[in-house]
Amino acid sequence: MNLNSQLILKNKNIRKDRPIIPKDVLYSTYENNGTFQICFRSKGCSNYLAGFCIMCDYGVGSNISKEELEKAFDMALSESKEKIRTLLLNSYGSVLDFNEISEECFISLLKKIKNTNIKHIIFETHYNTITEQKLVMIKNELKNKAISFELGLETSNEKIRSNNLLKFIDNKEFIKIVKLIHSYNMKVLVNLLVGIPFLSEHEQLEDALNSIEWCIKNNVDEIDLFPINIKPYTLLQELYKSKDYDVISHWLLIEVLNKIPIKYLPKIYLAWYGNRELKYDSGKHTIFPKSCSICHNELMKFYTKYLANDDASYRRKLIDNLISYRSCDCYEKVLKKL
Repeated sequence: MNLNSQLILKNKNIRKDRPIIPKDVLYSTYENNGTFQICFRSKGCSNYLAGFCIMCDYGVGSNISKEELEKAFDMALSESKEKIRTLLLNSYGSVLDFNEISEECFISLLKKIKNTNIKHIIFETHYNTITEQKLVMIKNELKNKAISFELGLETSNEKIRSNNLLKFIDNKEFIKIVKLIHSYNMKVLVNLLVGIPFLSEHEQLEDALNSIEWCIKNNVDEIDLFPINIKPYTLLQELYKSKDYDVISHWLLIEVLNKIPIKYLPKIYLAWYGNRELKYDSGKHTIFPKSCSICHNELMKFYTKYLANDDASYRRKLIDNLISYRSCDCYEKVLKKL
């Protein structure tokens, strides 16, 4: 048995203790700055269940029925407190995976979306769940909507992705899917990780920058940077407990932003930087990127302002001001490690 096989088995064993989401929980929601997310209960991500992805945990439950999905959709939208400009739809893995959200449920979901006034719809899904047949289905039902797909790439480096994260993606096939999505006048949003395990801080920085460059080169429309959160019931948490992985600093993410060419900044967004976490009935909790008590509030204000306006000059000025007028030495500590 090779090292990857051993780690996959260990990962699966760790996940056996993960509490099952109760059947009366049909969905969860998150709302921020005009984007409203609905996550439908499902049996779980196929990659998660296979023992892949050492950092991921979005839930394990049971698939919902067509009637439950319709009820969940209506109930979820009624919870919104803002005008919804963008509706983000996902499950515990891939909303286009018919093993999680059945084809019958998905067709029903499209009909529910069609009857809303929401203009922009994002489907979060694994790249290998996207087919031309599904794109045609979506295009025909949602003619007057702007459609995007949010895909988890994590890094453009195949070797790092497979060896360090146990996530297996063929870059050439990924690019084909990007082109296929674009051929239907739909957009591609890609998630990238900052703080990949088994890399030095310098390598984490370089990998993030190289991955951004790769995405831009391959015509990705938007990039969401995810600073790694350490979640319960993951192999990453075990590495943290054994001191084989440390919590990343917020300032590493800031340095990534600082190094990005200004022309790319309008395409760069941020997620899971400490603004939200999963709820665990067991009392366990997510470990967010670290900052000191002095800079924490400054960073949270920065993230809010950064995400509120995608103008390149505005974002560049925000970054410059945050670095120039910092109140502690957290940034210097990161620079020394780099």
